Amino acid sequence: MAAQRGRRPKAYSQADRLARMLRALASRSMTVKDLAEAFEVTKRQVYRDLDRIHEEGHPLEQSDGDGEKTWHLPLGYKGLPPITVSPYELMALHFAKRHLDYLAGTPFVDDLDSLIEKVEGGLSHRVFNHLARINQVFLPRSGPVRDYAGQKVVLQQLQKALLLQCTVVLEHRRPDYEESTEHRVDPYLLLLYQFGLYLVGYSHRAEALRMFAVERVVSVEVLEERFSLPEELQVEQIYNNLFGLVDEPAQTVRIQFAPDVAYLVKERRWHPSQENEIQKDGSVIATITAGGMDELASWVLSWGPAARVLEPQALVDAVTSHLARALERYR
Repeated sequence: MAAQRGRRPKAYSQADRLARMLRALASRSMTVKDLAEAFEVTKRQVYRDLDRIHEEGHPLEQSDGDGEKTWHLPLGYKGLPPITVSPYELMALHFAKRHLDYLAGTPFVDDLDSLIEKVEGGLSHRVFNHLARINQVFLPRSGPVRDYAGQKVVLQQLQKALLLQCTVVLEHRRPDYEESTEHRVDPYLLLLYQFGLYLVGYSHRAEALRMFAVERVVSVEVLEERFSLPEELQVEQIYNNLFGLVDEPAQTVRIQFAPDVAYLVKERRWHPSQENEIQKDGSVIATITAGGMDELASWVLSWGPAARVLEPQALVDAVTSHLARALERYR
């Protein structure tokens, strides 16, 4: 019988679970139900773990209010056990950092560097000596990237507003305008798309969800005013219905790809809704449900003669129009 290869699944001991529970309780208040679900143990086991934490002398505090009781540790409690990592976990952390190299000079990479430095401070001598090799196992090759080093202050303010759920006043300059425009925004999230950062939030000016390219944000003022996220908000679902970032109603799109590029289409997931139909001649018809005809047209054109739009007619018209205008420029 062949030996199993790869990493074994993690098996947490009680000591491991208590260490993770301490760190969780130092970050927020949690009920017994919360702890049972988070650590996949019974409520009875949670009570035993809480007793053990108290017996070990940790300043565990319990809420005195009405309703379900919560437990927590004092904010900024220093008596937490050190975090230990395996070489595989460290490798994953360095992989994430190399993938974000284009954000160098921003608070995100600065904070990630600080985290890695803390983690590496607790490494064994053997793992630390192997660190140079771990740093060399990934080689990112990014496409056209944007320089965000000059937006460090803007990103620091956005970080604060996102974490505290504070309304901001930002100055945003559109590429076709010389003057910036002031917007009062409830920031919901930062969207990362094709090596670009976009702030998504509720614009009080437009009274609707809006998106702002971070490189075009001139300044950000964080207000003391707090906001609550709408319960019905499903931003991820909104962008799953788009091919890129343009907000348009989703349509059924069918594109046929020639046999010589069919493997590229089958090996990649270009959209969450993508379904592939293999044809007898070796070609493949990709069907997706998405909005954003201009972005879809640009993508189709990038395949040259290897791609042909079958539907909808609006996309056929967009592609043929682009081709006609391009041909006219070469006459």
